[in-house]
Amino acid sequence: MPGPAVADATAGDIIVTARRREERLLDVPASVSAFSNADIQNRGVTTLNELQTSVPALRIVDIGPGSQRIQLRGISQYLGLPTVGNYIDEFSVNNEGASGSAEIRLLDMERVEVLRGPQPALYGEGSMGGTIRYVTASPDLTAWSGTALAELSTVRDGKAGYRVEGVLNVPIVADVAGLRLAAAQERLPGWTDGILGRNLNDQNITTLRGKLLVEPSPQLSISLLGLYHKTGQDVKSYSLEDRTTEQTVPSVARQDYYLGNLVVSYDAGPVTLLSSTGYLDQDGRSVDDSVKFYNVLFGAPLLASAITDTTGTFRRWAQEFRLSSNGSGPLQYLVGASYSEARNRGLIDAYGESLVPGLPAEALGVVFEQTSRVTSKVLALFGNVSYEFADRLTVDAGGRYFRDRRSVASGLTLIGLPVPPSQLDDSAVFDSFNPRVNLSLKTGTSGVLYANAAKGFRSGGFNLSVDPATPPTFGPEKLWSYEVGTRQSLIGSTLIVEAAVYYNDYKDIQATIVQASTGAVVAGTRNAGKARGFGADLTLLARPSRDLSITGTLGWNKVEYKTLSPDRFPGDPLDLVPEWTWSASVDYTPRLNDSVGLILHADIGFTDAAQITLRNLVALGFDAAEFSQSRAVLNLRAGVDLGTYDIYAFANNALDENRIANPSFGAFFEEIRTRPRTLGLGVRARF
Repeated sequence: MPGPAVADATAGDIIVTARRREERLLDVPASVSAFSNADIQNRGVTTLNELQTSVPALRIVDIGPGSQRIQLRGISQYLGLPTVGNYIDEFSVNNEGASGSAEIRLLDMERVEVLRGPQPALYGEGSMGGTIRYVTASPDLTAWSGTALAELSTVRDGKAGYRVEGVLNVPIVADVAGLRLAAAQERLPGWTDGILGRNLNDQNITTLRGKLLVEPSPQLSISLLGLYHKTGQDVKSYSLEDRTTEQTVPSVARQDYYLGNLVVSYDAGPVTLLSSTGYLDQDGRSVDDSVKFYNVLFGAPLLASAITDTTGTFRRWAQEFRLSSNGSGPLQYLVGASYSEARNRGLIDAYGESLVPGLPAEALGVVFEQTSRVTSKVLALFGNVSYEFADRLTVDAGGRYFRDRRSVASGLTLIGLPVPPSQLDDSAVFDSFNPRVNLSLKTGTSGVLYANAAKGFRSGGFNLSVDPATPPTFGPEKLWSYEVGTRQSLIGSTLIVEAAVYYNDYKDIQATIVQASTGAVVAGTRNAGKARGFGADLTLLARPSRDLSITGTLGWNKVEYKTLSPDRFPGDPLDLVPEWTWSASVDYTPRLNDSVGLILHADIGFTDAAQITLRNLVALGFDAAEFSQSRAVLNLRAGVDLGTYDIYAFANNALDENRIANPSFGAFFEEIRTRPRTLGLGVRARF
């Protein structure tokens, strides 16, 4: 089973399982960022979104509950399946869309690992740009323990919020069975004002988790995880520069899910057999007003509102078996198989209000009903083998055969127009073999040099369109990524340097097609275009003394379109991928005496401007591109450690940066901006 993430003298001591086995982060021949539970507590963060600038080449856009869009190393799309894998323990929580993955709070996490670049052999599903692993804390089988946290906060131009958390560890049978319970309730304060009221965009979040661990013998380990999460907003966080919104109807956003993951591991001596069984039951709702989009499309203000009310359910079951070698010999291997079934049902009710007497909204094509039912049955066979020559050079090769049988049953009815309903009932099989090869060279005990090549893959899908010229299906995407890098421990293990240069060759990119025929605007997808380019990651982790740690990261990405496609010109970047990101953080925790210590933390993260390009909307009266803004967000935290409890104060976005994180375009009513300066006080108790 995965071991704890610990950090003693250096960050290189963190133990990770990025390659499905325990090893020091310093020894991993791949681009991996890892955050231990101590890192998460020191920063006071509750989501990976708040850590994104500390991970080179990671970009997260948070539209609202259930609408996160995640990209790594420039592999970014607004439509289609995810391009980044998301795992809780051993279970993938990816949804059937680029957004909508189960939201994950950093409550009682053992660690978070971010693997950059394609991960075909060991993860595969949705892992074109990389994989994010959330490893929850396991029960301690020897002693009772727990923590409790309470925070109060206030946001500029808004009101107060709170956060309460509790964790309880119960050894049911000493050294044999234990239970760990964690719960959190949060209210993120709103700050946007408008015709609907003041401080509209409050968000309420509930998280409950239990984890049972049974180890009846040294060889057998059984872990059962149960998780419930619910989050919701009555009005999304769209806002103008003055932190007001022009929304005239509530833009509801909600998500709730139940998740279970049973993991059984048996050490048979030469090999370990692991079984992972997971189930996800997720529901969501999102309401938006696309009136600005339609009024630009019509060339005149014909509508007062154009509402889409989207509801969806997602169910996923997965079973995986892995057999991995034990011991420290030169030959190591892993083989496995997995099977999953996913069902996604969606309903869009669209309606509106006309501003023109005698011209109802139905006559303008904005009133419709769209239903969809998508199923996916995925079989994967995978393996990886490595051999170490002379205790220094290791050759590592693996791959995954992936077969996705997908089917769709959808219907689109335009209400009030003399257009027959459009129906789609289709199925297709998408399969691929995705290899990965890695060469690594140990530099004594101080680090590693490596080079690897890996292939990423994303399944195709189906189009539902009122235009018969639109193809009913579109094909998969392919990505080859090539990387050289190093991770080194320097200056007596007080400095860790991680650096990598990569080249992405991205083909058959799924491009957006927009039709405005028969009175409706319908988006479709087809394969068109290629993108290529270089990128680089750099991470520095220094601990000059036990009380002081300093980190810095730098990310650069120049992946661009190289061919003309329906929505891109050569030279266009991928959606909302910043060319530069960087971050720096400092933690200083001196002891004043045996009873009192200081807790001092500061971090700053910079994200470059980026654009989303939709050139096929120009003919409809829209701009060819919309832009986010560059921004540098400073967070400060200070407190005292009194042994059994901490008291602290914090200032997030201390300089009150007010910048566009996600631009307004298409159906997005207004831009999403950085959360205003938030001040707070908190206390954490331990027993």
